[in-house]
Amino acid sequence: MAVIHTEQFLNQIQSSYQFTDLEMKRLKYTLKAVSSELIKTLMLSVLFFKLGHLPEFFVGVLVLITIRCNSGGLHMEHFITCLLFTLTFMFLSVIVLPSFVSVPYPIKPVILALCILITFLTAPVASKKRPSATPETKRRYRNRATVLLFIFSIAIIILKTTPIADICFWIIVLQTLQLLCAAAAQKGGNYEKI
Repeated sequence: MAVIHTEQFLNQIQSSYQFTDLEMKRLKYTLKAVSSELIKTLMLSVLFFKLGHLPEFFVGVLVLITIRCNSGGLHMEHFITCLLFTLTFMFLSVIVLPSFVSVPYPIKPVILALCILITFLTAPVASKKRPSATPETKRRYRNRATVLLFIFSIAIIILKTTPIADICFWIIVLQTLQLLCAAAAQKGGNYEKI
């Protein structure tokens, strides 16, 4: 029933404001993506609150959202697989890896520089469900993602081995790894079959 009302509402918006079909496609994609992300973030917030890591989770989400919105990455076909992937990603980067994998401080700048380079060379990797962007828009996203990674990397280097720096470090590393996987899958024609 809600879907019918949503469609009627969107049709009314299109006719009232003379949006093109492409603009409506972008609007529908944005509304679906935002609502899905809000629901997922709320569910994960409750879980990380119960685990006693809510502030760390919010730091991780802030870093991940700013990078991922510009670089893209793996996109799951269904909400539940997306939720499980995000849960695994956040659990690893917020709790497991910072607690159990110690990366020597002198090696962190090297790994971060490699992450910046990989992001510059591969980003953005967008969902096939998303309306295609122009080459200029893709360049802007890539450049923005690269600059954000550089800024976060400087902050991590300044903060050294604090828990927040470790969480940000692992968010960047895991985001870069999944960006590489997404780029490889897209080139191999297997993208969106995950």
